[in-house]
Amino acid sequence: MNKLNDKQSLTLDEKIGQLFMFGFDALEVNDHAIELIKEYKVGNVILFTRNVKTPEQLFTLNQNLQKLAYDHIGIPLLISIDQEGGMVTRIHNGGTFFPGAMTTAATHDSNNAYLSGKYMGEELKSFGINMNFAPVLDVNNNPENPVIGVRSYSDDPKMVTEYGVAFMKGMQESIIATGKHFPGHGDTHVDSHLALPKVDHPMERLERIELAPFKKAIKSGLKAIMSSHIDFPALTENNLPTTLSKKCMTDFLRGTLGFEGLIVTDGMQMKAIQDNYTTVEASLMAIEAGVNIVCICHARDLQIKAVKRVKEAVENGTLSEAVIDERVNRVLEYKAALDPIDFNQTFEDIKPVVFDQYTKEFALNTVRNALTLVKGNPLVLSENALFIGVSPKATTIADEADLDNDVIEQIKKEFPSLKTHHVTLNPSDDMIESIKEQAQGYDQIILTTYNANNNKQQIKLIDALNSTDKDFHVIAMRNPYDLYYTDNIPNFVTLYEYTPNSIKVLLEYLKSDLKPTGKLPVHYV
Repeated sequence: MNKLNDKQSLTLDEKIGQLFMFGFDALEVNDHAIELIKEYKVGNVILFTRNVKTPEQLFTLNQNLQKLAYDHIGIPLLISIDQEGGMVTRIHNGGTFFPGAMTTAATHDSNNAYLSGKYMGEELKSFGINMNFAPVLDVNNNPENPVIGVRSYSDDPKMVTEYGVAFMKGMQESIIATGKHFPGHGDTHVDSHLALPKVDHPMERLERIELAPFKKAIKSGLKAIMSSHIDFPALTENNLPTTLSKKCMTDFLRGTLGFEGLIVTDGMQMKAIQDNYTTVEASLMAIEAGVNIVCICHARDLQIKAVKRVKEAVENGTLSEAVIDERVNRVLEYKAALDPIDFNQTFEDIKPVVFDQYTKEFALNTVRNALTLVKGNPLVLSENALFIGVSPKATTIADEADLDNDVIEQIKKEFPSLKTHHVTLNPSDDMIESIKEQAQGYDQIILTTYNANNNKQQIKLIDALNSTDKDFHVIAMRNPYDLYYTDNIPNFVTLYEYTPNSIKVLLEYLKSDLKPTGKLPVHYV
């Protein structure tokens, strides 16, 4: 049964189901997934780290999800994931840990972005994932941005455009790429997971900065765009977030910019939506505004209520079935363009792609080439040195999971005689004073920071340690904005991400096996 080329045979339930994407919490097909696909005909899935354990398990899960959809809907699923690389990586165990956007840009070779998209697309396709929510096309021109930061290529719209489009082209050789977060989440002080941000720039400024990467990506064949839950008064009406704005989604994105691809929402349980409109009502509003796929990542009851709410609106005449048909036809068109699902394929067939050592070496080398000396001199490790490490924590819901890559543990293995000290993301004043006292007994102090731009006690710690007048080195393991907040860093290196590959590179740097050759892709430091 294949209804992809037989649109006329679709029931109203089947049409509405194609407009939703659901998430569920399991490593295998569970009752939640079965109910959404079998009973409510929901035609698209989003995966998170909670759905991924091993490459073989992920492959089997996706095959079984597609079989379920084939049996009960007759149309393949779009199976999506947020696999940006770097700090937003859902597939950890066994897959390639691809470099993040700003890491890639620090190599100053946009071919690395193309290859990253190409290899990542091939790997995701082998797993059975046919849509990726990347690249991030946001221009991170606000050093205090709490959610984007290194997920962006740069604060320069030209650089974001060049690298984002290169990544997109590589990705779309295999699967659907999705530019996000339209029309730009780079200049916000608020995380839309937590509240509704507002970006009050005039149209001239938006055209010059925020919109530039999206416009070029659209002209270059971008297949999908994710809307942001942000109020842009220049583009939206009635203080609506762009996701719910017909003026933005239909009149501007479809009309003015001529985008013909899929419009997908950011997660509809994010506080920017849930607290102001409710997930259920906003799902209907998004479809009315022009969206093709409404993404509800977590709650089963909200997923079901949202599907029922759209059906109710069609049945009582407040939403035209012609609108549903227009939205669905685009979804079916992009599904039809994908390779057919091969149910005879086995995990053995995809092993050469998943475990390709060349790809993994490419990812590691990209991180090596990104290591950037921003200020001062490269580190030459002293015999009497103190290493102070800040452990990473999930900074936003987008990060999803704390990474279990503790640099202190790795340091102890590789440098048994090097003294180490662990420090929290926001050390107290008392802790800072205690560390400063401890540092007096050493000739050299090495401090790794992690998002000090949003954890300002780390800046206090930097100032305190620099006052000891020792050989002081700061190594940023995520956002590279430390120098924006203090002049008290004599030697500053940045790595742009706290990942298994960046820890390997850090160890190589400490051994003086690697010289920094990267170039800073932002101008705020």
